[in-house]
Order: sequence, then C-alpha cells, then structure tokens
Amino acid sequence: MSVLKVYRPENESAVAETLPPAMAESPTVSNEPEIYSFVKWVEKLRQPDSQRLALRAQRLNAHQTCPDCNRAGVSPLMLNDGRMDSAGRLVPGSATLVGFHCETCNHEWPA
Repeated sequence: MSVLKVYRPENESAVAETLPPAMAESPTVSNEPEIYSFVKWVEKLRQPDSQRLALRAQRLNAHQTCPDCNRAGVSPLMLNDGRMDSAGRLVPGSATLVGFHCETCNHEWPA
C-alpha cells in the first residue's frame, strides 16, 4: 500500500503553459515517488467541455423571456442526443440546446 502526500512545490506555477523539463513524463521505478503536476489539472479545467457548459448556462440565462411577448414562460428546446443514466433517465445538461419555445405565444427562436 502506498501513501499519497499532496503538496505544491514552490517552483511550479499553476498557470504555466508548459511543463518544466524536470516534470516531463519519464519512467519511474516502483520505489520512487511519483509527483503529479498541478499544471495538468489546470489544463483539464481549460478544456472545451467546461467552456461549453459555461456557454450553455449563459444562453439559458440570456433567453429567460420571450422576445415577442416579453413573458417569462420560456422552455429550452433540446435534441434527443443526451446521455442516459443507469435508470434510463436523461442526464440534465447533456443534450444539445438548439432553441427556445414560449409557452404563452408559441414563438420559437434559435439558441
């Protein structure tokens, strides 16, 4: 069994663009500790998935009222391409947002 110790070295910047040469991938001996880099986690957070979710939330927030009647009864229109959970239900936020529909005046517009 191994012990995982978490620390942040002073010489490693969390927002660095590339890994320092000392942190490059190299084969390790089983007795040697393996150091995980914070830079890799920052890069994972900057991946398009997180930006896509932020853009979806911005669109949902921007289209809360109908542009024709200015009422708040708006529902999002989504494709049937979302992920399903183990119970066969749609995972919220996983379907593609294509537009909006006003429940009052039946007006539809693209996202």
